[in-house]
Amino acid sequence: MQVSEYQHQLEAMRGYFQQLSPVVQIIDSVLTAIDAFQQHKLPANPILPLELSDDLILDNVIEYPEIMKVSSYLENLRQVLVENFGIWHVANQQWINDLQRFVGTKSHNLEIMAGNAMISTFLLNTIATDNLDWQGQDNQHPQPWTKVKKVDAIEAVNKYYAHVDNIIMAWAPNMGTADIEVLEFLQVHHFKGNFIVIGEKNGATNTEAFWQNAHLTMPTLLNRHHQPFDFIQDAVYVVKV
Repeated sequence: MQVSEYQHQLEAMRGYFQQLSPVVQIIDSVLTAIDAFQQHKLPANPILPLELSDDLILDNVIEYPEIMKVSSYLENLRQVLVENFGIWHVANQQWINDLQRFVGTKSHNLEIMAGNAMISTFLLNTIATDNLDWQGQDNQHPQPWTKVKKVDAIEAVNKYYAHVDNIIMAWAPNMGTADIEVLEFLQVHHFKGNFIVIGEKNGATNTEAFWQNAHLTMPTLLNRHHQPFDFIQDAVYVVKV
């Protein structure tokens, strides 16, 4: 779906529910995020959870019969972001601030499988890398927000691991072997920095082999403003290597 069509339908929905503030707040959160991404900026705050509670639906279904459709429609948001902006991992400015605080302002960072490099755009001293081969993806035309070095993940790690303090991998594919190859490389070479992974454990991102072999922690700082907003329960992990 084109983002303009999605926005138009959300605005119509907002008018219909204008007296029902919980629904309006969610719609405004989504519209604010889309507006920010269109400007290659981040929304200030996390997107509000898109699913309406059963109580909210039951209390208002007679006055607003369309309320039954709201959650399912809003949950198209991630696909709209993928197709229109090449965004799989959805960040916000508060979370980027937390990430910057976690890694420090003087650290050097590497982002692998960076996609359109949203994280690297806003994180100091960060090298963004991606093979930019998106054939077969829902969005086949990379449009990076910042400079991206065209190199695949294992090559990037091999080239830069000795020169960086943090390696970031967000929303790696749940197919192939790249993620487990990176993990094994860092283990063999005794990487001393932080390997920060963002994804849904045993779900939409990364391979089964990766999740089986990664020793994970979930830092509070990195997850307080990184909150799932739809059915995908992604989180931020630091992998012990």
